[in-house]
Amino acid sequence: MSDVGSGTISFAGEVTISNIGEAHEQLGALLREQGAIVIDIQDLTDTDLTFVQLLESARRKAGENGVGLSLNTPAAGSLLEVLRRGGFLDDETSDRAQFWLQGAAQ
Repeated sequence: MSDVGSGTISFAGEVTISNIGEAHEQLGALLREQGAIVIDIQDLTDTDLTFVQLLESARRKAGENGVGLSLNTPAAGSLLEVLRRGGFLDDETSDRAQFWLQGAAQ
């Protein structure tokens, strides 16, 4: 599911409630060890609200601990749809929307 190393974590394929535990462990380890983390979502094909919740929690924790956290590409596909349905992008100017969209047009 992921490739952890030097401040980068990659999520590919399906990341849903059925396998979110592994993602949580790996991302948590990076948050404790790194000063900046890039989350690679380019090869993510399917996701659900649990993935969004995991990254939202990581985003807040990173902010509290002074750790840089960013996506390598704007949310797209099923992830973008989950974000829209969940109301995460309602305020386009919010820090949350900026994190997910990384300056991309909706």
